[in-house]
Amino acid sequence: MTSSTSVRPEQRQASLSAPARDALIVFTVVIAHALYLLLAWREVDAAGYPLDDAWIYQTYARNLAGSGQWAFIPGVPSTGSTSILWTLVLAPGYLLPLNPYVWTQIAGMAALCAAALGAARLFNEEPPLLSLAVGVAVAVEWHLVLVAASGMETALFAALVVWFWVWLRRHEPAARGHDWRNGLLLGLWGGVLMLARPEGVLALGAAGLYGLLARGSLKDRLLWGAAAGAGFALLLGPFVAFNVAVSGSAWPNTFYAKQTEYAVLYTQPYLLRLAQQASVAFVSAQLLLVPGLVAEAWRRIRDRVDLVALVPLAWVVLHWALYAARLPVTYQHGRYAIPVIPVLVAYGVRGTVRLARPRASRAPVRMASQVWLLTVALLFPLTAAVLGGPAYARDIQFIQSEMVAAAHWVEENVPQDAAIAAHDIGALGYFAPRELVDLAGLVSPEVVETMHDAEGLAEYVASSGADYLIIFPRWSDTYQAMVAALDAEPVWSAGEQPGYRDASGLGPMTVYRLASGRTGGLLADLHCGRLTSGIE
Repeated sequence: MTSSTSVRPEQRQASLSAPARDALIVFTVVIAHALYLLLAWREVDAAGYPLDDAWIYQTYARNLAGSGQWAFIPGVPSTGSTSILWTLVLAPGYLLPLNPYVWTQIAGMAALCAAALGAARLFNEEPPLLSLAVGVAVAVEWHLVLVAASGMETALFAALVVWFWVWLRRHEPAARGHDWRNGLLLGLWGGVLMLARPEGVLALGAAGLYGLLARGSLKDRLLWGAAAGAGFALLLGPFVAFNVAVSGSAWPNTFYAKQTEYAVLYTQPYLLRLAQQASVAFVSAQLLLVPGLVAEAWRRIRDRVDLVALVPLAWVVLHWALYAARLPVTYQHGRYAIPVIPVLVAYGVRGTVRLARPRASRAPVRMASQVWLLTVALLFPLTAAVLGGPAYARDIQFIQSEMVAAAHWVEENVPQDAAIAAHDIGALGYFAPRELVDLAGLVSPEVVETMHDAEGLAEYVASSGADYLIIFPRWSDTYQAMVAALDAEPVWSAGEQPGYRDASGLGPMTVYRLASGRTGGLLADLHCGRLTSGIE
């Protein structure tokens, strides 16, 4: 006779169908996304984005839709758009009878839905309520809601990676054999991930290495690997050829510019940089999932069961390791580390439910488990409402009061034929298209070599023929020295706006008029060493 305690969870929870689970997950995404937008509208009273880079994507998408050009500055092709795929997703917003902002929010919401639905399917053997818990946790995780509403490619990349792991589990080489057709699809998957973000090749590498090492005949494994390489090459070839033709480099300009701009961080110990990258993913409720995450990984390693499930976790570590080595930044809520969060939440929730004992016979264990599970369940939505939503609104307020305000001033006061040198070009290119000199190197890659050289930057700006300079005055010592060398005259600053708050400590964003007739003499003084303050 079977006791009630031996009934499997799948049997007890079968009443929740997959369509009902998915509908609840989508509903949760819509509510969380709408909450962020409402909080931002109340704070800013305008449609905007929390990053200036979002306006870069909008500018590329608008130019692509309007003229078919892959360019930030019309008529000047460039590779300053990190995500080709996200730019293609945004472009229809400028062709449809719909506000591009609304289209962008729909796309971001759809990406978060896809990430949450994919996370719920990551383990096919899960009871319906457990997969619902995973999906809802991803749907309300505050970083993920923020990036879904940010106008950035991060949510799309995260969703694609999650579904890549779902696909790999369903076509696992060790269980289904090394079918060359699956190898070809694996390579194509890797190409799509690369088009979403260049570091997507890491996921392909982790999956490819696992497949080559999985049990099977050597001939089948080699054929599978060759097919994967061919599939990847189908997208890698045109991608590299385009970048080389436009900019002379194999990867987008952002790949090199960002690394150079933040190279000073390489002086920190590598393990510290790695810890900083990892810590981003555990701000708020995820911290309580760490015991379950560790237990879940250890169980699979110890018992050597379902080893393919360890591949996504290996990718997480590789992702952290790459950024710690090449771009160890955690600004903007750790935007580069955010794509790993759906995987960590999926494993963490699963491991926590497995580890907790809410019905244990011993009261201390039972009570501790119940408190643990309840705290996790409450913290996810609470953090989204109390931490994530307000942070999103503040970030939009910052961009609107600095970059967007400066762009509007330029549009109203600067001649159309003027040339502008600027560090933050997103809103400027979107609202006030002018000839631009990009000091961050995204669309002006030649500036990368002199990015930390005040003398070189001053010479570069002077030789570019720029009539205006727009920067944060306290962005760096290099920039302060550059402004002094150029003898730039401030003609407007964001601080002139009523109620202005310098949230960054770098501002206010300032527009300088450059007196080209005086610049030459000042640069001569700079060469003679009489203006060396702040120059390294």
